[in-house]
Amino acid sequence: MWHTTFNRNVGPLEFLLRRTIRIVPLYWFITTFYLAILLIRPSWMQTAQFEIYHVVASYLFIPAVNPAVPQSMWPLVVAGWTLNYEMFFYLLFGLALFFTHRVRLVVVLAILIGIVGLQAFDPPENSIIGFYSSSIILEFAFGVALGYLHTKGASIPRLPSILMMLAGFVSIVVGPSAGIPDRPIILTSGISALLIVAGAVFYERAHNVSEIGLPKLLGDASYSIYLSHGAALSAFERFWRELDFPQITESMFFLLLFLLSALIIVIVVGIGLYQFIERPMLRKLSALIKRVDFKSRHPMDRRASSR
Repeated sequence: MWHTTFNRNVGPLEFLLRRTIRIVPLYWFITTFYLAILLIRPSWMQTAQFEIYHVVASYLFIPAVNPAVPQSMWPLVVAGWTLNYEMFFYLLFGLALFFTHRVRLVVVLAILIGIVGLQAFDPPENSIIGFYSSSIILEFAFGVALGYLHTKGASIPRLPSILMMLAGFVSIVVGPSAGIPDRPIILTSGISALLIVAGAVFYERAHNVSEIGLPKLLGDASYSIYLSHGAALSAFERFWRELDFPQITESMFFLLLFLLSALIIVIVVGIGLYQFIERPMLRKLSALIKRVDFKSRHPMDRRASSR
């Protein structure tokens, strides 16, 4: 978000509208699909029960206790719990666009750190404050700081960049077995993600990386894959059981066969969703946005013109 708005005359309204169009329509489409399954075949939904407040909260990106899994705050589409954080960050970042780049950086980082500081009051985990004050939102701070460094021209040689990525992957694998209980999620995965992303970003800056078709397609379709993978996995697991395939616990071969097959199914379903639903929908909505005159609504423009 920092990179895409840097040195561009993007106001809060345009930013928030573009983010809404990018995130909301497909999410609502998948949520409606889940709701239909819940109403027609509730036995197929292992992580959902019909409760009107939970359904409404799922559509509006409001964290709410999942009636089927009371210890969690999952929406109907379980993967959507991260979108609750994401939409909150978009609102914060969009409002911060009223400020200059340097002030924007300080404001966003200070607010994110301050919100995490609410954990000092030990809020209930399944509460709005407990949800948003999770250290996971510091990953947004990491991203903003990394974006700031990148736009300022910071660079790291290839070898250190590669070592950063390797360190990130190793820490993800080794971290859960470190035996340190109750570690904040920012320590268990956030720093690992920062190392991987930062290493990749600076490696690309230090070494020209050619564009490869399949990885690019997977990146383009990543949102569709992310939202649909739960339903695809659940359907494939049911299919596996009903065809009386060997249990995956019987041998390593069947476990690997199941995992490889499931991975292929998830990717194929996600790409199909992207090609036939998400991309056409984004194309039409983006065409509508182009007709809106945002510049006349940008407060910075009005101040500049008055001078």
